[in-house]
Amino acid sequence: MQAHIVGQFMHELVFTGIITVIGAILMWPYKNIKAAYNELHSAVKATHAELVLQRENCLSTIQTQGSEQVKILGKVADTLDGVRLDLAEQTGYLRAGAGTPRRRAKKV
Repeated sequence: MQAHIVGQFMHELVFTGIITVIGAILMWPYKNIKAAYNELHSAVKATHAELVLQRENCLSTIQTQGSEQVKILGKVADTLDGVRLDLAEQTGYLRAGAGTPRRRAKKV
């Protein structure tokens, strides 16, 4: 009885097998493309996570060094103000001591 049922539906089984093989052949490139896409997508996610971590590390470093840099820049500005005032005083002395150049009289 089972042989009779299998024989009756044999053409349907063969047709189903052919459709399955054709479907597998058509889906094979899609599976490869999908696997490559997933691999690239995971690499992009990993790179993004690394960049976010580096940015956070950089910002925290800048934040901790910021107050120290403000103090150092304040000291530098005070020093440069002193240098500027000293230079202005020295320039004044040099100008006062130089006097005006004398003109020679023309020979007639």
